[in-house]
Amino acid sequence: MHPCRNRPALKPRPRIHPAKFVLAWLALSPLTMADDPAPKAAPTTPPPLARIEKFTADQRDHWAYQPLADSEPPDVKEAGWVRNPIDRFILADLESAELPHSPEADRVALIRRATFDLTGLPPTPEAVAAFLADARPDAYERLVDGLLQSPQYGVRWAQHWLDLAHYADTNGFELDSERPDAWRYRDWVVGALNADMPYDRFLALQIAGDELEKGDTSALIATGFGRSGPRELVGGNVIPAVKRQNELTEITGTVGSVFLGLTIGCARCHDHKFDAIPATDYYRLQSFFAASELVEPPIAPRAEIDAFDAAEKAIAAKIAPIRKQLGELEAPYRKALADAKQAMLTADERALLATAEKDRTPQQKKIIQGLQNSIRITWEEVAEAVAEAKVDFARREALKLQVHQIEQTRPRPPAHALALVDDKPTAPDTFVLRRGDVKSLGPKVEPRPPGVILASQRKDAFPNDAIKADEKTTGRRAGLARWLAGADNPLVARVIVNRLWQHHFTRGIVATPSDFGVRGEPPSHPELLDWLAAQLIKEGWRLKPLHRLMVTSAVYRQSSKHVDRLTELDEENSLLGRMNRRRLDAEGVRDAMLAVSGELNPKMGGPGVLAPLEKEVKDLIFTEAEVVDLWPVDPDPREHHRRSLYLFKKRNVRYPLLESFDAPDNQTACPRRETSTHALQALNLLNSETTIGRAKALAARILREAPNDQADRVKRAYEVVLCRPPSPAETARADAFLDAQRQADGESAAWDDFALALVNCNEFLYVP
Repeated sequence: MHPCRNRPALKPRPRIHPAKFVLAWLALSPLTMADDPAPKAAPTTPPPLARIEKFTADQRDHWAYQPLADSEPPDVKEAGWVRNPIDRFILADLESAELPHSPEADRVALIRRATFDLTGLPPTPEAVAAFLADARPDAYERLVDGLLQSPQYGVRWAQHWLDLAHYADTNGFELDSERPDAWRYRDWVVGALNADMPYDRFLALQIAGDELEKGDTSALIATGFGRSGPRELVGGNVIPAVKRQNELTEITGTVGSVFLGLTIGCARCHDHKFDAIPATDYYRLQSFFAASELVEPPIAPRAEIDAFDAAEKAIAAKIAPIRKQLGELEAPYRKALADAKQAMLTADERALLATAEKDRTPQQKKIIQGLQNSIRITWEEVAEAVAEAKVDFARREALKLQVHQIEQTRPRPPAHALALVDDKPTAPDTFVLRRGDVKSLGPKVEPRPPGVILASQRKDAFPNDAIKADEKTTGRRAGLARWLAGADNPLVARVIVNRLWQHHFTRGIVATPSDFGVRGEPPSHPELLDWLAAQLIKEGWRLKPLHRLMVTSAVYRQSSKHVDRLTELDEENSLLGRMNRRRLDAEGVRDAMLAVSGELNPKMGGPGVLAPLEKEVKDLIFTEAEVVDLWPVDPDPREHHRRSLYLFKKRNVRYPLLESFDAPDNQTACPRRETSTHALQALNLLNSETTIGRAKALAARILREAPNDQADRVKRAYEVVLCRPPSPAETARADAFLDAQRQADGESAAWDDFALALVNCNEFLYVP
């Protein structure tokens, strides 16, 4: 935790009587049931305010909203240390605090650091040897340029972006059903980053690709950003207006946090408690998406679609008679269950159920809905009833298996895009929802960015021509995209360069990467932040030049070793007198093990891969009674060794190794991952099937590549895993370990254990 700076002391909360608390909660609750009356507009709906509201000087002058300062790199005493302008900003603060910088890290540390940061993989022994042998003065810069051109760069940095989009291959919630074409958006992100698509275009296409580039399939797929979050598909008792509002809430909050770095979602039910974002501005931002629909349009050729439809009809024809047999088999059990449940009803309840729909009062509808729920027959009840009759149960399971086997012959559906589109030129009205309740409509609002940002730009209104509708779309999202990516909107540039800095230096210049508001942390180096944002715009919003600038700086090249005086006076290293050592993230741990074992499959793109789950995990999630395999592992074992980005991401089921190393569940946007330390991590690294399998493959690789003697094998193992040869003391310890293990378990097992020990080393798991 970082101490709060420049914040008033919080007063103790007054105690609230429980009964009053419950009554207050009920009064605020936005839940709406299916048979509640439809929402009605407020008696008067004042016209939308074209002009910007009045804000105080403090609100307008918040640092994050101001134009970029014309920051010149400061003069420093130790100019010989400086490699690029970034170093001047950092060194000036260190010199002001009378603190030293750290010496440059050794070359092995540098190549490991840069390779992991830019590609998410460890360097190969051959790459390390080539770098160590390269005596040219720009050898490191050449290394960085090569890493930025690697296709693995896009894989690595797509993972950071998809954390923000909270991408997954399933919808989440109770059903957590698959999104068959979600991966197309993931692949679009990888491709855009590898092509160094300018960030303003990268942003704009994800918000309004369908409006900005009509008819372009790639731009349509990019709008999958707005489809990446969880989505509840079970209707239940919630009315469509509530479901629709939940979708808009998800999109609005994500856009606000990811692109603007603001907790704008806090203004959904009331004015933001801290930032100058009234609820009206929340719904104005939401209004940009009022006409947007979550759709899955086909993008495959017509012939492919027709062939799939024909195959579907043929499969349906095969399944129909089997389903008929299932229905006939289950019919007597369903009738018995229905009779038993009906018998539990009173005469009055049965009479009420018999009442014609048109004659039911609203109160009776609620009662009837409850009665219908109580007598509804579930598939679990039918399954339990049939299971008691062993003959029928066996026949039922055999029929289900036949259906499943036929369904498995279904061809992969033709390509669709998970998209967010406007398919008409007009949008439904947007109203402020009092307390977030769809039944309590406040004033009508029109699309407009947050007023405080416009006010800080000294604008008194949002231009009427910012939104341009045509015969097919409202043009609202395109207007929002143009405003976000505008040269006079410095907040967007500040937010993205801070995210890049965070991933290279462990902590952002703003330590709260998705909260640039008044409750977020102020920037540790505000002039540097503005200079970097200005550089981004100067470079045409391209990200790779910013990466290069950061990782070739002297600041980045510093050693991460602790220096007593630095640690004592700057414990959190906020002045960056040394580099921050960090542990590999969850995907980095798995991918690094695959890389050093020689098993890594570099294939890119395509549907998410279902790799094996540990048996105990699968048994916890799926019951043994299931005839159908709910986790059909990819039959090609080479696919199991793809990079972690390409694993099938099910929101409710995470791979144990990834979960234990803090991979997010993708239920909400993740701007910064936690780095926890607990026993499950050690248990996974020592005992999981994943780790043991990689250790065995690593041992086989060592024996294959260094067949001569034990000394060569130990040396090769260290070079592959830790990117360096072992010291004499390490060689002696390795020999003693191998001799002991060999006597206990044999030659092959000894090398397996040695490989397992190496991938459990902190030196392997941490970036120096």
